[in-house]
Amino acid sequence: MIPSEPIVCFECGSNEQRLWETALRNIGADLAALEKLAEEGVVDLDIDGDTVRVTGKDRVGMVVLPSGRRLIIRTKIPILTILEWLVYLCEVPGLTSWLQEAGVGSGEDFHICIAKLFLRELDNVTRHHLRMDLMAETTEASLVRGRVLMTRLAYRIHRLPRLPLAHRCRTLDTPYNSVLALAVEKLRLLYPELCQEDRVTLARLRDQWASIRRDISDPVVAATEAQWACPRGYRNAIQLGRLILSGLSLAPCSRMGGQSFTLPLALIWERSLRRMFFDLTTQTGWIPVTDAQRTRKWDDSYGMEDPSRWLTADVVVEQHAARWVLDAKYKRSFGVESRADRFQMCAYAVAFDADRGTLVYPTARGDEYRARRLLATTIGAKQIVINSMELPMSSGPSACLNAIQQVCRCSTTVSEFLGNASGTYRMTSSATSATSG
Repeated sequence: MIPSEPIVCFECGSNEQRLWETALRNIGADLAALEKLAEEGVVDLDIDGDTVRVTGKDRVGMVVLPSGRRLIIRTKIPILTILEWLVYLCEVPGLTSWLQEAGVGSGEDFHICIAKLFLRELDNVTRHHLRMDLMAETTEASLVRGRVLMTRLAYRIHRLPRLPLAHRCRTLDTPYNSVLALAVEKLRLLYPELCQEDRVTLARLRDQWASIRRDISDPVVAATEAQWACPRGYRNAIQLGRLILSGLSLAPCSRMGGQSFTLPLALIWERSLRRMFFDLTTQTGWIPVTDAQRTRKWDDSYGMEDPSRWLTADVVVEQHAARWVLDAKYKRSFGVESRADRFQMCAYAVAFDADRGTLVYPTARGDEYRARRLLATTIGAKQIVINSMELPMSSGPSACLNAIQQVCRCSTTVSEFLGNASGTYRMTSSATSATSG
């Protein structure tokens, strides 16, 4: 096998080919890197005799292996839909067009889409918004300009008549320009097989940004800070540059940039579920609790001090006398919910004093979404229902928002809320249709 040939595998649950396999001798020095990725939960690695199998888990993107070969992970969620979710979470700019002319194609890998979007936005900054700013600079000169650094002069008096000076000057070496200059260097890893037009654009941009300093000690933190203090026209490019420098991890402290560009879809689903209930507060009447109230500590000393033992729910909402706790599950388990997940929701219902606990899966298709009851019981005088719900993540944020809103409309009282824990629903423009499960 040619070392440069990419390893292409699919996320678990995809309708496409699910795994990639080859003989062990063809892996070579990349085996240790694949084992490390398996330990970190990026892929599943199965070595059976002389056969190596690689399967995606819950991430999408690309990793550059030590030999230069690329590991590409594809997903069951359409690429443009993933971008829609990232726009909904404000992780990528709210671009108004998803057409080929806008630089994004529906049949491309996710990391190529991000690379094309960044290339387009950087070209826009270079043509229309590139600017200098006043920056503090320390130099040594015989002509006094600015402030003489007396302390430094005392240690370096033998260099007279040159004096250490501090002054401000206009320069392109600004924090936000340095972030973009560093991101454009990483772009070649994301997008190695350039079309002719993009190759010309990238070559021109690298030449225009070549003189800008790139000495950034922490690129992710620098990109995050620059995102909130950048000039007009820069925001979209810096937002996409931050994704590239962080390795698409969405976590400023992850330090995954460089050779890894993988997006955790489970985290996207969890954050989106929390955001959707927040956005629907007015329409549904369900009010999300604070982040601190989503965590329940055990009362013994170990449980109070060890965060790994705490119970943290993805979503907890309240309405009048009712409380609802939900947990996002990015897996294809609706209808065959695991024993561990069922027990987890029972524990959450007790810990958060909830009337209903719901496992939320992203695997519904089209305009239908379903819910099914797993357990109905009474603790003391309190009735508790545990159920699972399947939402259409692949149809985008609007479809999921509509689904949640219509599910909530079916429950106007606490008794209806507990009773309507199962059914098959179809999204409609004016009303909700439901078939009791």
